Amino acid sequence: MPENPRQFDTHRSTAIVNENRFVLLSFAGLAKVSLQELKKQSDSSVEITRLPNYDLVELVLTPAEIENLPRLRTVEDVFWKMGSFPVSKKSDLNKLTSLIQKDLLLKGLALKNRLFHPKKPKQPNFNCFVKQDRDRSIYRKEIANKMVSTIANIFPKWKIRDPASVELWGFYIQHRLHLAFRLSDNRMRYRAQRPFSRPGALRPTIAAALIQAANPLPNETVVDPMCGTGAILAEGMIFQAQATFIGGDSDPEALVSAKQRLWKHDLCLREWDATQLPLELSSIDCFVCNLPFGQQYSTADNNRDLYPRLVSNWLARLKPKGRIVLLTADTKTMGKILGLLDLKWKASWKVKVLGTWATTYRIWKE
Repeated sequence: MPENPRQFDTHRSTAIVNENRFVLLSFAGLAKVSLQELKKQSDSSVEITRLPNYDLVELVLTPAEIENLPRLRTVEDVFWKMGSFPVSKKSDLNKLTSLIQKDLLLKGLALKNRLFHPKKPKQPNFNCFVKQDRDRSIYRKEIANKMVSTIANIFPKWKIRDPASVELWGFYIQHRLHLAFRLSDNRMRYRAQRPFSRPGALRPTIAAALIQAANPLPNETVVDPMCGTGAILAEGMIFQAQATFIGGDSDPEALVSAKQRLWKHDLCLREWDATQLPLELSSIDCFVCNLPFGQQYSTADNNRDLYPRLVSNWLARLKPKGRIVLLTADTKTMGKILGLLDLKWKASWKVKVLGTWATTYRIWKE
């Protein structure tokens, strides 16, 4: 994320429909990672805005880039940008009728069906959602209600559903309303129709970003020693099918969820103590792990004892030139450990996880 990100198309007049203009929604901090995945440079044609917990990236895509949208792994949602206009008072919402039109709704639905192949109901249904950068005099519910009534006037037989085949999202930023048609559905952010949910479980999009930071190569052995429900392992096997992945956790219930998620894959899942891994010394190419933040499953005091034992044990099992990629919000403890062990390391991108900023660390074994 740039230090002073460009604002989200805030200075344009009422938008002209541009079929190649799209919006990517990712967790706060992952905008640059998503652009790298799309192989898109962060230049003047890319506009990034940060909402309280998310990054919005608005950009123009080529036909080939549009076809690649369903393959993105670090993005929560993909939208087709319909247009925008200034809103400073309630009466300005009447301008929605210039953007919410029958042909545009059907065009967005056709694009969604072509790219993402959702299950199609017998009769299209719809819903509307609004996000804003901060509290405004015009609130989200008022905007959403106006969007709903506008669509209902166009298609009176359509019912409101959640999830819906037609979802319009409004992003109310700096007194400007940006209207976008949601192309993706929950399969993009959760991968499966039914998410594998546990308290503190890592979202697949963040797991994918960690795997991309680790960049596993063919024939390498990659370990997630605290794998939880297996999100990092699942993303790793998609990213690099020719690597060997091993996972383990001390929680047997988490391993049950991991086995349910990964049942299609042939990999090793073991119950173990991550501070005493039953793996040969100098045998592993890469460790990737979402460490305890010191909030739900541990405390900062516990981490001061836990982190050095984890990192020391994993370093001993790394091959020469091997690497460790870690995510943690306990940067104070991690900083002390890295200094104490005199390691070669680099702090990479930050991401907001459950309202808390966490940092990615890359550690190399000399």
